[in-house]
Amino acid sequence: MIRTFGIAATLTAGLIGAAQAQTVLDVVAWKGNEAEPAGLPGLIEKFEAAHPDIEVELTYVARKDVDKVIPPRLQGGNPPDVTMVDSALVDLWGGAGFLTDLGTDSPWYDRMVPAVREVMTSDGQILVYPLEVIGMGNFVNMDLLAKVGIETAPVTLEALKAACRALAEEGIAPMIFAGGFPAMLFVGANGIDPKGISPAEYGTGARMFVEDANFNASLDSVRDLVAAECFDPALQAGLDPWATAPQEFRAGNVAILPQGAWNIGNFSDVEGLTYQFAPMPSAFSDHGLALDLVGPGWAIPRDAEHPEAARAWIDFFAEEENLRVFLEAEGAYSPYVGGRDTMPDLAAPYTAARAAGSLILWPFSTLAFPKPLQSEWEDSITGFLLNIDKPNEDTLQRWDDVVEDNL
Repeated sequence: MIRTFGIAATLTAGLIGAAQAQTVLDVVAWKGNEAEPAGLPGLIEKFEAAHPDIEVELTYVARKDVDKVIPPRLQGGNPPDVTMVDSALVDLWGGAGFLTDLGTDSPWYDRMVPAVREVMTSDGQILVYPLEVIGMGNFVNMDLLAKVGIETAPVTLEALKAACRALAEEGIAPMIFAGGFPAMLFVGANGIDPKGISPAEYGTGARMFVEDANFNASLDSVRDLVAAECFDPALQAGLDPWATAPQEFRAGNVAILPQGAWNIGNFSDVEGLTYQFAPMPSAFSDHGLALDLVGPGWAIPRDAEHPEAARAWIDFFAEEENLRVFLEAEGAYSPYVGGRDTMPDLAAPYTAARAAGSLILWPFSTLAFPKPLQSEWEDSITGFLLNIDKPNEDTLQRWDDVVEDNL
């Protein structure tokens, strides 16, 4: 049974699997609804066929609502059997003792990508089965680039500026740089050196943003993009990064859009849209920089009514062929070594950057940066676009202040 909860959602129900079962497995996730099925309907059917004594009841709860819906159940001793979590929820709920240790002796644990395993393991415990690593970079309309004689997606700053100039000269909108998320991807990719200072040093206050040469240069490089006619900063500051920006790219009205790979399925549904998913152009690499976001995973609450069935659910996803269904639907990479590549050919530039080692784990998804800093980045970068000539210090000091407030 799938139930849907959300601020703008209506309650829906549909029977999946057998009408009668010995165990009803209560699963909560922010994937699996009509808008973002993530392959879960088919996977639930397959799981129930393999476990005829278990019926899965999937409750969809939007990520923004999870913090309101699940804590009362955890505190009341009646949690779901399995819940989707991200690193912030693992830190919060696990730190309060509400999640079960899945065990570092689990067969899948040693197969985790080392960097992900390091992030997800705390005090010798693993409280989550990670499902995916999601790329964040540039979507590039290859047909629009071809109109100005460019055959490859730009992956360096110089190539990006050259593409912008050529596109602008032909009256083609070069780039969306919406205030908030798209803009912060570029700023992060040009402030965090994958072979340099660890993001954790900024997140703990050991290193100050305001004094950092890389982040000062990153804000300067935004001005360089403006000078190259990539975008009008004041217009971009007010653009909706989650609705208007992707729609403009879908419609073929703009050549380049910084966003996450979760848009691949949506964009690929557009007939005639020829595009690639590329790494973010960066000062630190000729390959561009892949920004890997550590995505959600499954956790078993401490007071789950059916812990054995919950373990069976996680073991099911730990089988490579089942996880692959989820990854292909999500446009995501596996957080485990081995297994077949699940990304489409259009993501080849991004995959090439990862293969070259030109990548970072996005520090907001690993908690290397404190969670409140993300909203400050979004707000302050938007303010920077509105007043592009103001000193870098005005923006960077705001970041340092948030870090200090959250130490």
